[in-house]
Amino acid sequence: MPSTLELLDFWDKFPERTPRKLCLPHELIPLSGADGVRTLEPAPAENVRLGAPPSSRRRLGENTYLWVIDSRGIPYIIKRSMSSLGGNTPKHTNLTGGAAAYVGGEMWFLNGENLYLSGSSGRYPPINENHLNDAVKVFESYNYQVASLGWDPVLDLARRTLR
Repeated sequence: MPSTLELLDFWDKFPERTPRKLCLPHELIPLSGADGVRTLEPAPAENVRLGAPPSSRRRLGENTYLWVIDSRGIPYIIKRSMSSLGGNTPKHTNLTGGAAAYVGGEMWFLNGENLYLSGSSGRYPPINENHLNDAVKVFESYNYQVASLGWDPVLDLARRTLR
């Protein structure tokens, strides 16, 4: 069984950071459960849309969810056009209301217990490969089997596509 990392230990290990990019006004609107925001619970996840990560930069992932680790836990939402955002798709800052978070990315559920995870976030990207790997361990502590899209050592960034 892979080693896991509890959420409290992750919070102790890494600093919260404000969003890295400037945000448009609709990207700072805090979304809630009424908008479809959920908080990660132990596996199995129920009533999620099954999907797959993109296999190239020219393709979109199928049923992509945005996630962040913040001081409340791990909120997530499916990435789709929303009327509450003026027809725009949510950003990671919509999960935090523009507040600080520890890290963010995207995920795709293969089923209720298996998922792909990336550190693809323009606002709260992982600071290094260890940061991403530890985020994966937090998801594993919720009893998910996680396949990370990994880290690109050439670009020194989280990978955005499945290799």
